[in-house]
Amino acid sequence: MTEQAKTEEKKPIKDLQRSPFAGCTIMIAIALVGLFVIGMAAYTLIRQNQEIDRFTESSKREIILPKLEGHEAELNALHERIEGFRTAVLADVDATHELKLSKNDLNFLLATAPILRDLAAQFSVSELRDGRIIAQHSRELNGMPGNNTKRYLNAEAVLRPGCAEKSLTLQIESLNQTIAPVAKEFIAQIPPYRIGLDLQNDPVFGPILSKITACEVVGDQFIIRCKRGEIATLAVDDQSVKSAFMRILRVLVLGFLVIVGIGLFIGMRALGKKRRESANQADLPK
Repeated sequence: MTEQAKTEEKKPIKDLQRSPFAGCTIMIAIALVGLFVIGMAAYTLIRQNQEIDRFTESSKREIILPKLEGHEAELNALHERIEGFRTAVLADVDATHELKLSKNDLNFLLATAPILRDLAAQFSVSELRDGRIIAQHSRELNGMPGNNTKRYLNAEAVLRPGCAEKSLTLQIESLNQTIAPVAKEFIAQIPPYRIGLDLQNDPVFGPILSKITACEVVGDQFIIRCKRGEIATLAVDDQSVKSAFMRILRVLVLGFLVIVGIGLFIGMRALGKKRRESANQADLPK
């Protein structure tokens, strides 16, 4: 075989390598994937917004906390008990110490404690029962992007108290209201409220927060406990918080793989066809 014949045999392969069709197929597949992801995101957002509209209202419910006037003696006694608890814990770390708070105590703290300012705008405690905090709850939710309309979730919240390292936690277990049932998927995406995260390095509150080992409701009392050897546990596991997000992520990944697979299938078929055409052209007599 002459050098000229070898060169002619290699020409179809070079032409195939330079062919823009394979690159166009890949670009089309990428574009389809992008459109799919954007479409799924838009559909999910619209469906989520429609579902949220079912159990929200256009106005915020007033959160009523106790007035401080006329309750100076109760407030002073409450602050003395809290300071006594803090002092006792720091003085004797080997002993077990408990701070017991009533429903009224919690509402007074919501009304006065700077550390609870964000919670005070959303909660007022109605009852302590069955190991849970029952509270009137109102929170603002954003509407669709580009839409300034605000929606408000007004409901009775059932909160499960707990504690993590150097912080107290409150996890919303359920939201009860008369308009419509609040979707469990929505509740699962609400992270636990963490109290004290920004005070871990505070010289006054930091040392006591690091020693709290339990936060629970017993009877009609909210109890904060420091007990040597007791391990603090978070009020909610990460799996329940992430479950709804993982379902959406699985759908997007599956859709992505399907589109990529279709794009590769089309591209490989076109590539095989191009190779066959090139081989047929190479077999033609010169």
